[in-house]
This record gives sequence, structure tokens and C-alpha cells, in this order.
Amino acid sequence: MLNYIKYYLVALLSLWLIPSFFLGGYWLWSGFIIPSLVAVLGDALLGDEPSEEEVRYPKLLELPLYWALPILSLVLLSLAWISGSGTTDFLGMGAALNLVLPFDVFEARANNTFFTYLGAVFSAGFMLATYGTNVAHELTHRTHSPWAMIQGRWLFSMSCNADFAIEHVYGHHVNVGTQKDPATARRGENVYAFILRSTLMGHVSAWHLELKRLKNRGYSPWSWRNQMLTGYAMSLCWIALFAWAGGVPGLVLFFGVAIIAKSLLEIVNFMEHYGLSREEGEPVMPHHSWNSNKRMSGILLFSLTRHSAHHENGSVPFWELSAYEHQAPTLPLGYLSTVFVCLVPFLWRRHIEAELRAWEHPDGNELLENGGIADA
Repeated sequence: MLNYIKYYLVALLSLWLIPSFFLGGYWLWSGFIIPSLVAVLGDALLGDEPSEEEVRYPKLLELPLYWALPILSLVLLSLAWISGSGTTDFLGMGAALNLVLPFDVFEARANNTFFTYLGAVFSAGFMLATYGTNVAHELTHRTHSPWAMIQGRWLFSMSCNADFAIEHVYGHHVNVGTQKDPATARRGENVYAFILRSTLMGHVSAWHLELKRLKNRGYSPWSWRNQMLTGYAMSLCWIALFAWAGGVPGLVLFFGVAIIAKSLLEIVNFMEHYGLSREEGEPVMPHHSWNSNKRMSGILLFSLTRHSAHHENGSVPFWELSAYEHQAPTLPLGYLSTVFVCLVPFLWRRHIEAELRAWEHPDGNELLENGGIADA
């Protein structure tokens, strides 16, 4: 039973954001600090999970996926409420909570500062990426299921990410490792430059793919069938909600959360394919993605960490992904630890270049220069 229950952990961590927002103060940071500690320490203490699990009841693993949209919608509604001030009471949430809570939520909100609101942005952005974007990625690969697709697209809308469901599935998975792919980081590329390039070029690619699809089906690009336009409309719903709840401060909070969530997505893209290349026309193989079997990262991210198997067959549900211990290059740290290393470019080079060269030259004939730091 533990093999099923463990995948509910990220939903529970996301639910914690709701009371933490109303508690106010430094509690607003807890939604970032607690999951970060769980991820980093969990990977360090629990090690790897190199085996594939036997799943007899897959519907139990589906539930946390379909809980993501309602849970994160409640998280954003709570965040929208705390973006208000004074006696502003978005949806009457404050008055209702004061009837059952032993403290005054209006007073707690009034005591928040810029620093604590920054904690709310990091907390919501972090969990939106960890739970929302990751689940949306899983669901939008299920192109045969309109129900999965619409939920995935609404989850992406929370971080103003209308393009991902299109470009990732029909662009990235086709072009991964080639010069055509915006989401493949070139060897020596800086993560901050990559975030900008991948974001802009991925968006352009999504528009090209969607316009081509509409043209092939004889539809106008200026219709409700255009998934880029409907994706923008979904995000506008959240933008309008935050503007209603908190005015300009509400908009600042929402866009701050969206930027954090989107940036985390692109950092993960950066580290999943960094320095790995593929010739156009060459089959996509496990060695075209960095893999990881860290146990806690796999639990929190629904085995996104087994990225090599995911790219080999994007339609396979997360619980059926192969471990590929030896068929693909392996990240030496867990996912979140690797994200933190990526943020410091010279540490990233020191961290990854030795691993990259060891993968390329497993016989050890090529010596690493400068203590494992590759030349630019």
C-alpha cells in the first residue's frame, strides 16, 4: 500500500499552503521551506530506487493527478485573498474563517510584510511547479483523453504557460537533442540565457505548430479551436481574479508566482537535456536525456525523474517508466538539489561536465582538464 500512498505526499504538501497563507507572517515561507527540505533530505537519506514497481491498482495512482487542479485552485484563491488589504474580503473568505478559527485572519494579513509576501510567492510558485506543472505535463501527454487534456491545460494556465501542452508534446518530443529544439540546453550554455531562449522560442514554436494544425483541418486561427488563444483566455481568468481580489498587489503576487513556476520548469528542462545531442532523423534513445532514480524526487515528481524512459515513449504512464540505470547518463544529485546547483553557473559546470565526460568516455581514456572543469 505504501507504493500508492507515497504519491499523495505532494498533494498534502500543497494543501498545507492554504492554512499557512491565512496564518500569515513567516508561515508564508513554510510552503517553500518544508517541501524543499523534504525533497533534498529525502533524496540524501533514501537514495535510489532502481527497480520498477508492480502496480495492480493504477486508479489509486490516478487520484493525486486529478486532485491537482482543485487543490491548486484553492491555493490560488487563498493567495488572492491575502493580496487584499484592510477590510477587503474576497469571496467572504475572511468572515467565514473567522467563525471557526481561533485567530483573526484580517489581523494576520495586516501584519504581513514585503518579505513574508515574498515567501508566499516562492511557496506558491514552487508548489505550482512541483505539483501543478508536473501533473499538467503528465496529463497533456494523454492526447486521447479530452478530460486529461483540459485539466492539464488549466494547470498550465496558472503559470501563463499556454504553449507547453503544444510545443512539448509535438515539438520537444520530436526535436529533442537537435538544434531545432528550444528546450535542449547546449553544452556550455548559461541557465539564465537558456530560460529566456527556451521560453521565447518555445512560444514561437507552439504558435507555428498550432497554426499548422488549424490550417490542416481547415479551421480559422481566430477561433475557439486555437489552443493558444484559449490558453491565453484561461490565464486571463486567473489574472482577472487576482485583480478583483487585490488590485495591483494581487496582480504582482500572481505574476510573481507565475514567473517562479515557469522559471523552475525551464531550469528542469535545462538540466534534463544539457549537453546531450542527437542528429535529425536519429531515433530518440534513453541516452538523449539525463536520468535520475532518486527515490524522493521520483515520489514528489511522479517519476518525471525517469526522463530517459519518458522520452523513449511519452505516452507511457509514470508508474510504468523504466529505471535505466546504465543506458542513460545519470544526474548525481536529486532534482531539487540539481536545480539549486544550476542557479550558480560555475558550480553547474564543475558539477555536470565531469559527469558528461564520464558518460561520453566510460573507459576513462580522456582525462578531465582543470580538475573536471571543461573549457568553454
